[in-house]
Amino acid sequence: MDPVSAVGVAAAAVQFAEITFKITKRIAVFTVLRDVPDDAKGPKALVERLRNQLGLLNSTVQRIEEGLKNNGEGFKDSELLELSDYVSNLNRHAGKLDELLTSYLPKDDDSTQARLLAAMKSIASDFQIESLMASINQLLPLLTTFLLTSMAFKNGFRFTAPGATGMNAEFGQAQPVSSAIYRVSRHEVRHFVDRPEVLAEIGRSLDEQPTQSPRVVILQGMGGQGKTQLALRYCANSRLQKRFGHILWVDASSKTSTLRGLEELSGELNDSNQALLDSDARLAFVRRKLTAASVSWLLVLDNYDDPGAFDLREYIPKNPLGSVLITSRSTDAERIGSMIRVSGMTEDEATEVLFKQLGIPKDAKNQAAAADIVRRLGYLPLAIDQAGAYMKAEAVPLVDFLAHYEQSAIDVLNSVPNLWEYTDPASSKNGGEMTGVVAKTVFTTWNLSFSLLKPDTCTGRLKANVLSLLAFFDEHEISEEFFQAYCSANHPCQKPEWMSLFTDVKGQWSSRKFDSVMREFSRLSLITALNTERKDTEYAVISLHPLVRDWINLRQEDSMHKANFATFTQLLGAVLLPALWESPVDFEYEFRLSSTSDRQLHAHTISWIRMFGRYKSDSHPAILIPECKGKLVATSSEQLIAMYLWEIDLFEISLELSQWLWECYDISDGQLLQPKLVAGIYEIKNLHQMCLYEEAKCKSLEKLQYWETVSNGDASYADMQYQSLILLIKSLQQTINSQDKREVLELCRSELEKLHNDEQNMLKRHELLTHIMHAAHFLDQNDVRDATLETILNETVRCDGNDSWKKTWSVTIMYTATMYTIDFLNDSDIVNQLSLMALEWAADKSKYKYLAMRLLRAAALSKMAKSAEAEAMVRDCIANYANIPSAYADMYESLGNILKSQERYEEAYEAYNSALLQLEGSVQQIRKLNLLGECAGVAEKFNLELADAHMTSRLSLVKKTGFWADIAQNIMEAYRIKKKIGTEIATQDGLELLAEGLELYGVEFVYGQSSVPRTCLRPIKATINLSDPESLKDPAECIILQEVLTEKHGFWYGFDLLIRIAVNLLKTMNIAPAEQAFRLAKTTFEKAKDLHSGSITHFVWYIFYYVKLYFKVDRDGQRLREILDWARLQICAKLENGMEGMEDWWETETKILEDFINSPKDNVSEKASESGDEITAITEIRPTSPLPRAMQSLSGRFSQAISFKLPRLSRSRPSISLRRGLLPVHSAAVSPASPAIPELRDHSTLKASYP
Repeated sequence: MDPVSAVGVAAAAVQFAEITFKITKRIAVFTVLRDVPDDAKGPKALVERLRNQLGLLNSTVQRIEEGLKNNGEGFKDSELLELSDYVSNLNRHAGKLDELLTSYLPKDDDSTQARLLAAMKSIASDFQIESLMASINQLLPLLTTFLLTSMAFKNGFRFTAPGATGMNAEFGQAQPVSSAIYRVSRHEVRHFVDRPEVLAEIGRSLDEQPTQSPRVVILQGMGGQGKTQLALRYCANSRLQKRFGHILWVDASSKTSTLRGLEELSGELNDSNQALLDSDARLAFVRRKLTAASVSWLLVLDNYDDPGAFDLREYIPKNPLGSVLITSRSTDAERIGSMIRVSGMTEDEATEVLFKQLGIPKDAKNQAAAADIVRRLGYLPLAIDQAGAYMKAEAVPLVDFLAHYEQSAIDVLNSVPNLWEYTDPASSKNGGEMTGVVAKTVFTTWNLSFSLLKPDTCTGRLKANVLSLLAFFDEHEISEEFFQAYCSANHPCQKPEWMSLFTDVKGQWSSRKFDSVMREFSRLSLITALNTERKDTEYAVISLHPLVRDWINLRQEDSMHKANFATFTQLLGAVLLPALWESPVDFEYEFRLSSTSDRQLHAHTISWIRMFGRYKSDSHPAILIPECKGKLVATSSEQLIAMYLWEIDLFEISLELSQWLWECYDISDGQLLQPKLVAGIYEIKNLHQMCLYEEAKCKSLEKLQYWETVSNGDASYADMQYQSLILLIKSLQQTINSQDKREVLELCRSELEKLHNDEQNMLKRHELLTHIMHAAHFLDQNDVRDATLETILNETVRCDGNDSWKKTWSVTIMYTATMYTIDFLNDSDIVNQLSLMALEWAADKSKYKYLAMRLLRAAALSKMAKSAEAEAMVRDCIANYANIPSAYADMYESLGNILKSQERYEEAYEAYNSALLQLEGSVQQIRKLNLLGECAGVAEKFNLELADAHMTSRLSLVKKTGFWADIAQNIMEAYRIKKKIGTEIATQDGLELLAEGLELYGVEFVYGQSSVPRTCLRPIKATINLSDPESLKDPAECIILQEVLTEKHGFWYGFDLLIRIAVNLLKTMNIAPAEQAFRLAKTTFEKAKDLHSGSITHFVWYIFYYVKLYFKVDRDGQRLREILDWARLQICAKLENGMEGMEDWWETETKILEDFINSPKDNVSEKASESGDEITAITEIRPTSPLPRAMQSLSGRFSQAISFKLPRLSRSRPSISLRRGLLPVHSAAVSPASPAIPELRDHSTLKASYP
């Protein structure tokens, strides 16, 4: 990617943001008007529409800008130049719009409402404003398509979740910061010793990078060299010198801490109190603020020690006024900027540290001894500091330290050989007395501290065991809770020996004794932080230095390390088990943890994962017996960890662990029956979450067959068999295969026949009925769906009153029954009651379940015409559940539904598009299809080209499903939109779509001269070659055509597509081929049987439409009358009740045709318009603009990015061209545009994934 091009796009985007900010401020003057008169409501709506559309454009531009900053390397220079042109055109049009709006504003300060209203009416009548907005609006589909393309190509090209949509959005503007900010979260040590050479080099290095944006310097050195303290001193000096306007500090030790630190900066930088509703919004705000800052700033990124874990460059804002100072142990960080190697201190600096620590006089004797010590310790600040701590704690005289050290160093080197890996291997081979020991000073010092634990004594050995266990945790926030829970979970005779350090004489946990041991570790610098105040939590919390953690792990022998890892596993399980909530009615579990415990467990579980692979092959689950026995009579620590991993969305690891548990559990031990079942359940649940539905189907069937085999007719295995059956049914529900849904119906009905209809079996019955309801909905068996829903509701009330649902309904039943009640039951009272019940039911459940029910309640409020309350509820969810990224799409889709119901289409589009952009990769296929359809649906209300871009993208995706009904529906939807666009190229594209649709029926459509290779959707059975009329006279070919064209996919038969092809050909005056297509469609319709009344009347209407068009060519009234007679005969023959109930429609259509016959030639177009048929002359079709071509190029790129390969028949087929046979304009007849009758539209063919 050319950086100049990227900068050009960014600059243009910032300029557009500034212009739109000014325009919306001007528009705000008008939008504050209240109680406007009726004659001003239209202008006010237009002004508010201007504001909404500019907000939508600005949001799209800013997303593209942010995406290019985060991941723009994959774009070609030509693409960036094209994009830059689009944004530049936006700026040009927006600038003119700003000038026009300014001219209408009242010039004096005491403007009255009447003057504002007059200005507003003038704006509404200004042709230039309307023209400018039309030009701006034309660019929106191009930019949106680019956005969609980028998302698909980059596979995870992420954008920040928007904090608001539509008219509530706030425009970002690069504002200079008005005051200096100093935010440094670390403190200098009390005995810091200045190192002026290093500090001066930092300043020089930052000054010598004028071309880098921003300037970056890395302080690199091993742990304990004082890098952080040097950075702190540089910040303090720079503050005094006023070198930077802002000085900011972020802990970069992990990706999580980096994001958290950057997010926290938003509070300091948000001087305008901008609403930042979620984490992504705050991070994006900080990036934008620092990128656009007009004052110099310094950002310190501390402890970036593992560049392999994440790329820090992604989080560094780009601004030539910025400076970045990074501290790191890794030399790999050199690729980020200029590196300064931080080695040991000078002798004077090092001895100064030691004297400050000890607080002793600097006499000649002590000076000499100190010089020897710091030299021996390699001038390493941490080692010197720890050595001072050791001498103070043990009262070792300064002059005696080296002798003590030399003796201890030999023991360390002999007992911990793995420590050599952290130093220069060459030094370890030189041999000799104490040679090369300087390089190991930090480890030697820690071993000195460790030796003070007196590990040879009984108590010292137990303390060493505890220290060894600490090294298995993540280094941050190791809570006393783990040890206390482990103590409580074990019977006194099972408690490990080291637990006696933390228990009183009665064997009860003692926080006082725990604190005492931890304080001893702290004094020896074996732990870096200790909080025993317990202000915000009832437990003490400690932290380890990462290198200390590594050192402890390395010094353990393999056998001891394995034993300690097993104990660590039990420590995690001891905290998880009491927090486990078990549903009383099914095998649903969740962990009810405080936010603090959840955060700590998350980090420590990640640490556990890193070590599990090392011992997986020769480990066995550690069985636990819950105190309060429900369905889960036994479990294991590993099982609890697998369940917790599923809850925190680490599905791949949870899957691996669940599969390992399934293989480990031996059901010959009866208490392991339930654990094995739960392991199997979580294996399938993880596959569902990973969208591996086919594998889930196979695994579910394997589990069912396994339990059927081992049960051997034993009734005690009934639960295992039933739950395995439900797993299989759920796996079948997750696919988009209609055959799977039919299998669901068969399995559920078969199982229902075995169950008595009583309260004892209500849960199972309702669970099965819920699955029937969902499958029937997918298959468009709406009568079955509605009857099943009614059965569930009636049975619930009949069995135990209105509160029975509390006792028996699981989350699946509750969610599905409530959802379908809201969607399909036209009873506001029931909708209101059930949605409130669902909300009450979820009140004590997990935040995920409660959020789901809140969104359902919002949907119910919307259906009850309480849109404002519904919108407020969803926006509240967005604000309060920002920490659940997986729920973003659900929340914004719900918001889009509510806004659409209020006809706020631009805002609804923004919400739907926000939801769409949250879906990464290609696994969430059904959600993407639904959201693309919603985007197209609302965009059609204000921008046809934008709707076309989304529908084209949806069609490209839906082809992957092999679900022919939905492909047919999408083709017809896309065709309808292109027909409404009405340009020549859109008309040709529409014909291409119809031809592609015929391939679903096994028909190849040929009309044109040239041939291009093409992969057909299905194997071709017959061909319609309008270029060769004789081919349609082959009787055998005609029989095949009539057979395939009478097939139905969704609502559509093949002859429905063919009659539309005839209309398109006739509209472009390709008369002969149009007549061939018309006759074939008409003949095929005559042969069709068992047609629905809607299909019959719809096709007949298109027949009427065609002959009305043809009447303009030949003025043959007799043909129109013959068609009327033909249509009456067909309707009477194909419908059981003939024309009954269709009299009004028939009378209307008959009158229209008679008017055509009797009207003078010059008035035909006018009469047609009055009768509802929108007729347009060919001369009125505008020439193709370059805009659709550019959009086609981008849409093609998007389609290619999400393309797929299915077994299809590849052939060479002629291309379709409407240009062939076009008459000259001066001799053209009239050409119809969109017919007045609405297209049949199916919004339920492809359903959402099963809840």
